Amino acid sequence: MNQTLKHIITLIITLLPLYLLAQNNYNFSGVVQNITTKEHISLVAIQLTELNRWTTSDLNGEFNFDNIPGGKYTIQASCLGYESYESAVEIRQDLENYKLYMLASSLGLDEITVVASENTNLGSSSTIENAAIEHSQPTSLTDIIQLIPGQISLNPDLSKANQITIRDINTYSDEDKTRQANANDALGTAIIIDGTPLDNDANMQSLNTTRQGQSSEFSTAGGGVDLRQISTDYIESVEVIRGIPSVQYGDLTSGAVLIKTKSGKTPFKGKLKADPKIKQAAISKGFLLKGENKGAVNIDFDITHSYDDLRRPARSYKRLNSQFGYSNTLFKKQKPLSINFKGNYFQTIDNEKKDPDQRQLERQREKESGVDLKLYGKWSLQKWWIGNITYNFSGSFTQQDFYSYALNSSQATPIPTTYTAGIYEVDILPSEYYSELSVDGKPYNYFATVKLDSRFKLGNMSNSVMYGLDWRQSGNNGKGRQYDLNQPPRDAITTRPRAFKDIPASRKLALFAEDKINLPIGNSSLETQIGIRYNNFLPKGIFSTDGFKLFEPRINFAYHITPALTLRGGFGKTSKTPTMLHMYPDAAYIDKISFNYYSSESPGLIVSTTEIIEDTGNPDLKPMTNNKYELGADFNIYGINFILTGFSEKIRNGFGWENQYFVMNYRKWDQLGEGFLPVFENGEIKYNENGAISTLGYEQESEFEVFKSPKNNYSIDKKGVEYVVNFGRINPIKTDLMVDGAYYYIKRSRHAVPVLERITSSYQGDYFPYLPVLPGNSGTISQRLNSNFRTITHIPEMKMIFSLNLQTIWMNKTESFWQNKSGTPVAYTRGENNNKLYGQFPAGEIIYVDPVGFYDMDMQYHEWQDNYSYEAPYSTMVEKQDDDFYDKESYPINWQLNLKLTKEFGKFVKLSFFAYNVFNHRPLYKNERSGSYTRLNQIAYFGADLTFSL
Repeated sequence: MNQTLKHIITLIITLLPLYLLAQNNYNFSGVVQNITTKEHISLVAIQLTELNRWTTSDLNGEFNFDNIPGGKYTIQASCLGYESYESAVEIRQDLENYKLYMLASSLGLDEITVVASENTNLGSSSTIENAAIEHSQPTSLTDIIQLIPGQISLNPDLSKANQITIRDINTYSDEDKTRQANANDALGTAIIIDGTPLDNDANMQSLNTTRQGQSSEFSTAGGGVDLRQISTDYIESVEVIRGIPSVQYGDLTSGAVLIKTKSGKTPFKGKLKADPKIKQAAISKGFLLKGENKGAVNIDFDITHSYDDLRRPARSYKRLNSQFGYSNTLFKKQKPLSINFKGNYFQTIDNEKKDPDQRQLERQREKESGVDLKLYGKWSLQKWWIGNITYNFSGSFTQQDFYSYALNSSQATPIPTTYTAGIYEVDILPSEYYSELSVDGKPYNYFATVKLDSRFKLGNMSNSVMYGLDWRQSGNNGKGRQYDLNQPPRDAITTRPRAFKDIPASRKLALFAEDKINLPIGNSSLETQIGIRYNNFLPKGIFSTDGFKLFEPRINFAYHITPALTLRGGFGKTSKTPTMLHMYPDAAYIDKISFNYYSSESPGLIVSTTEIIEDTGNPDLKPMTNNKYELGADFNIYGINFILTGFSEKIRNGFGWENQYFVMNYRKWDQLGEGFLPVFENGEIKYNENGAISTLGYEQESEFEVFKSPKNNYSIDKKGVEYVVNFGRINPIKTDLMVDGAYYYIKRSRHAVPVLERITSSYQGDYFPYLPVLPGNSGTISQRLNSNFRTITHIPEMKMIFSLNLQTIWMNKTESFWQNKSGTPVAYTRGENNNKLYGQFPAGEIIYVDPVGFYDMDMQYHEWQDNYSYEAPYSTMVEKQDDDFYDKESYPINWQLNLKLTKEFGKFVKLSFFAYNVFNHRPLYKNERSGSYTRLNQIAYFGADLTFSL
């Protein structure tokens, strides 16, 4: 069997190049021109898609392909400032002087797209081109993402970190602010700019993981990238992959956002943007370098100022962005090699912030700056075994600086100066004092990838093979947390200063291979994409590791039954590795006062016992994974296009922070009255009693103590349907009609595994002796069905586009759950005979949840017995909840009307205007559970920007 297979493979390898060489090959050349002015256009990217052959036009607009096999192909062309071009071309002989005419982008064109376009061949994704981006008038990437199905429009908000989640319910809080994205969902969304993934894994800006885990107070450490650092004015297009991505994209779970920045010749552009909370100014220019084949340079600059509330200057945000780019293509006539260099610099220019509610001397400062450098491109070799080599090498370097001078209060807290466990004589922190805290982070990221591709045909079956590898390394050279141990920040008492540069770097290696197969079947065709990705986290070698190894199979298919009907589906596995914050959390320092002597006539004495947990990490921490399934259909009925996609996702092993308990044993010395003059010597307390030195007695105390540790305690189940219905254009009124939206069912479990909870009440005058273990799988279920009814009126003669969006939320529900693995509720009420009524929650009845077990003071585990629910002291461990805890909150149908207008004045000026919730429709809703009232929808919000070109 093995010998036969070996002979077959040898025969294919031997005959394949002979088969390819036996085909007739031809030359194909032409010129690219502006269809209106007939001006020749340089630096146009031209591709024959079926062959994956590409080149760019030279300074004279000329292009050339050699050795093209005879056949029918699709030729595509793109250039900054022009509409994309696509046409069929048949090559049966040398074809010269081919005329490729392109249209300059303008609102005066007959057709222009200002909404997201659905890509439905393989996997579900949306592409948002430059015209749609400009019409949406974004200040952040999150504003652009609101164009994809299932999302609703939210008012721009730069007062806090902007993050993206995919196939999620984006909404606002009761304070009329955009709700913060879930850290795991944002972490699992890959942001990829010009082929380079943005990485937040080395962000360590936190104060104390042993008490807070990860905290949004300082940064997005442990979560996704803060998108405020990305200027939307540099973006040419955005593709949002919601479904199963190609295996070349890794270290993600939810999906990927692919951003292409502008390259090439452009006029000088200036933009001024204003809305009630955000002011922005931007300039850009792209020009060709003088001389033959010298390439193009792009320079961009913008400054943004946002203030959430004039009464709260500490919430303001100022950002400065600049970008330099160089692009060129060498060897255009034969084996073109594209070279692109991009350098981006960003800086927040908020210096010192002071809130009016702070004390006079309190201050806070947050500064961040960074440089991103990347070199990327493609080399077309066109050998039988390799078509193109795609490369990308990049590095990013960030400086993060947090400073705080704040007032702290404490009650009998030992000054935490020791780094060694033991018993020490200590001093007590003052009841009020000022602390200085500096958190210095210098995260860096390196990324390198090389991909190879080739195309060949076996009979009628076309194959497009892609394979490659990528390498990532993240680290932090910052000084870390710095403060005076004698005056520590209140929240840092249970840890110590720490240098981030001492933390090991994170390394990731990936290998991947993929084949796209197109097989004609009669008048139909089957398109399939099959791939595998191999991930090695903290590799020692290619197949050896100090961390994790994981294989990710992915498959997409599309069966094109007729031109009007396509069925598609797919399955894929994706994963995201833990961040450095999860891998290397802070050490925990627990201080207990063992003796406290105070005398008005002599110095006092305070003795403290310190317990240290050097390693609070989790050796069993695993990557977060997602199993994604999709099934969809695209069809046309009487000229109406329908795109339907059903999906199911199961995210497991998400990252969180759970309390870890241990029993701390320490001495508790007896109390002394005044006049005994105690001293601490050699681990004992000596005191003077009537001239004699005595040793003070003590008792051994035991108490549950706690620190936080990272854990795979988060899971989420997503399912739903996304839809787009395009009714086409009503020519008499020059208006396109379409509807898009989604139904989302999202079940989040924030405690996917059993969780320990300490009882703070006493028992028989002492600490409670047991530590309950509550069942896992508790969280929330959210559902939403929404529609966006869009009308897009385009009047070319006036160079104007006017769009309306009637945003409707048909269903919006939330509820809590607590279930066992089979889905049965673990919560109950008690009947007349004290019997347990699981899943029945009548009004006025207390709801109970029994532990699954408990630990005693020797940390021995005991299974829970049913009778413990009614017997002291065990009954104290039973969780109690209000009678409405599991009630479902169902919001009424809600709507708001949004409008956007873009108008060109001549060739040089463009004015855009937007208004969200035009009628300020904000119905008052009474919350069924709390009885409080809240407003549905955000307040009416409007803004405009003015763009001029020279």
